[in-house]
Amino acid sequence: MKPVCLAVVTAVISSLMLGACVTETTGRRQPVEQPGEASDLNVQLGIGYLRQGDWQSAQVKLERAVAQDPDNVIAHTALGLVYQNLGDAPGAERNYRRAVALAPANPDALNGLAAYLCRQESGRTEALKLFDRALSVPLSTQYSNKAMLFTNAGACVKGIDLARSEDYLRTALAADPTYPEALFQLADVSFQRGNHLQSRAFLQRHLTVTAPSPAALWLGVRIENAMEDFRAADEFGNRLRFDFPESVETRRLLEQLRDDG
Repeated sequence: MKPVCLAVVTAVISSLMLGACVTETTGRRQPVEQPGEASDLNVQLGIGYLRQGDWQSAQVKLERAVAQDPDNVIAHTALGLVYQNLGDAPGAERNYRRAVALAPANPDALNGLAAYLCRQESGRTEALKLFDRALSVPLSTQYSNKAMLFTNAGACVKGIDLARSEDYLRTALAADPTYPEALFQLADVSFQRGNHLQSRAFLQRHLTVTAPSPAALWLGVRIENAMEDFRAADEFGNRLRFDFPESVETRRLLEQLRDDG
């Protein structure tokens, strides 16, 4: 299994951090005595390791959290993300499904399972139903993760229905006009639909709010080539080769240049 997309990881961790916050207290610190409190502490530590990209340490803390409190929804959701990134598909799905079973109206739990299932072609139908369930939860409209949910749904359906994908992604931008992943995904969908000028505009907006990724630069190459602005295509290509020489996208660029002679 491929590692989880960094953009998805960042968004999921951010949403999990909201649920893992602990109220600060004054006075002398009291020892942790209740299993639930100990579990929450290990969840905080585990998510802290997730933010650092230390998956093994995160796994240790989150497994301890689940052992201390088997009903800890955030721990199961975060542990699903860890197992997914470590290539343990059964462990990932088991924890994602456990989180949803414990909290069937929790948008983050639904999003975690949906995003996981969407990576498998056979799981996309169920994934889209889960995204729609997450988006129908009134609580989810009160948090910034609404844009993330619509974006993930749009990315999930992209390989099936480009028009439906665009609808999801435009709704994501209605919730947050500067959400970077929604802008990138809309640029990609527009390109696939042959709307090259629109694709260029969305990519430009994407690059104004976040640092360029190999995927964004490679899309820029293809957009500008399609619009026959070869100087702009070369500029994107040069940035891709020099900034990300080991990326898959750079390899694709070099293959294209070789094929073009």
